[in-house]
Amino acid sequence: MLSEPASLAPWITLALFTFSTSITPGPNNLMLTMTGAHFGLRAALPALLGIVAGMALLIILASAGVASLLLAFPLLDMVLRGLGLVYLLWLAWTLCASDARLHGREVQRPMTLLEAVLFQFTNPKAWMMAVTAASVFAPALLPMEAGLADRLAATLAVVLSFALIGGPCVASWAVLGALLQRWLQQGQRLQFFNRLMGLLLAITAVAMAGA
Repeated sequence: MLSEPASLAPWITLALFTFSTSITPGPNNLMLTMTGAHFGLRAALPALLGIVAGMALLIILASAGVASLLLAFPLLDMVLRGLGLVYLLWLAWTLCASDARLHGREVQRPMTLLEAVLFQFTNPKAWMMAVTAASVFAPALLPMEAGLADRLAATLAVVLSFALIGGPCVASWAVLGALLQRWLQQGQRLQFFNRLMGLLLAITAVAMAGA
């Protein structure tokens, strides 16, 4: 079993970590804002579900040993960060180079659920969140003598934290984009918005890759 209910500190810190990392700007949130702005809130739902599922998969993989592997081999961590950075910078460039029509060449359709799941593997912030959760917060939930069942329960607790707390946080960015949708259809606003999102994505990707 997990830690006794009397010790709420690990649960509170996990909740705060989940909230703070999920609500702040990052590739996922910027992508959902773009999707909501171009296609509306309903079209962003598959991407939102894919983010939640992808984060759950990353946390499970990190808990299964990937976190220890990355900590033991810094070069591997650097390679993964580098590949993710290259992809995100390319994505940022396509946004900045877009002709900015609502259904333009660069933004033809919203991201699918599977694409959003795979997107997590290129997202340095998602990896940072999963590895930190698996190596710091999940062990804090374990009793002194933890067995396999305890570790599985701790991993499930972290996954649920990111689903129940992180999910609404990232969803708020899709809502923000959807609220801007009609306003962005006037004049050159959508072009400016695309380029702003591309710039923010590039800045965020570089900051996360170097964190």
